[in-house]
Amino acid sequence: MPANPILPAETARGAVSVRASLAVLWAAAITGACAGLEASAMQDVFDSWKNVPVDEAKRQWGPPQSVQVLPSGTAYVWNDSIAPARPPGSGPRDAGMERTPVPGQCQRKLVTGQDGIVIGGEWRGDACCITALVGHCASLKYRGRS
Repeated sequence: MPANPILPAETARGAVSVRASLAVLWAAAITGACAGLEASAMQDVFDSWKNVPVDEAKRQWGPPQSVQVLPSGTAYVWNDSIAPARPPGSGPRDAGMERTPVPGQCQRKLVTGQDGIVIGGEWRGDACCITALVGHCASLKYRGRS
């Protein structure tokens, strides 16, 4: 019977390579699903505010962090900062070895006409999906409609 031509070290490296490839594919799938959920959830939020006075958004969301005057109305901007989660045992904790986690960001913008009625909205950031997945987006919808 001939000896196995594949050495144990080569087999182990191949298994690590396969696991790494699977991890990359899994991360890509999660990112794609997250982007779809994020877009849908955020669009639902903005759709709920159409034809509502922006003063209602200020009551529900708090004061905007900034206001931008536009040629045909005004944009009201709210920013969320999401602290990164760190599960136990998720990396080195030795002094000088731990990287400082960067919080995620999500910016929401409601756009109003000259009359102060919301006509649309937009969002951007790398943490809007996180807020969508944990149910925060549901609390951003306009609550005045039954």
